[in-house]
Amino acid sequence: MQRTTVFFYGTFMSSRVLQEHGILCNQTRPAKLSGYRLNIRPRVNLHPQPDADAYGGLAEVTHAELASLYDGLRTTFGIHYHPFPVLAQLTNGTFQPALCYLSSDIHDAAPDPAYVRELAECAGELSAPESYLRHILSFLDA
Repeated sequence: MQRTTVFFYGTFMSSRVLQEHGILCNQTRPAKLSGYRLNIRPRVNLHPQPDADAYGGLAEVTHAELASLYDGLRTTFGIHYHPFPVLAQLTNGTFQPALCYLSSDIHDAAPDPAYVRELAECAGELSAPESYLRHILSFLDA
């Protein structure tokens, strides 16, 4: 089955979390997406911001697996994420075209503290900068 590259910036950036959702992914490659800022209100999303960077992981998954992941988010949280083409930068400086799922219909609400902590843990697993981990954890005060 054909696989496509996806930039995950939520907990799906962790191959461990993907495996918990039934997706056989041995690794995700650390990457960043320039021009976007992470927000968690109450679920994770990215918003365009020219001077910001979002960190996450690149994974190779099938379209059926993507449908399963994002159908689950729609069913559980009522959030519709849509794929957009992006150019993610790997830690070695090279760029990789990928899909990135964004939403325009997340209703503003306080995030679940357990989710925020798990997201920070997943970002730490991929060696996101300390400043980015602090940004994620700042949503605990929101």
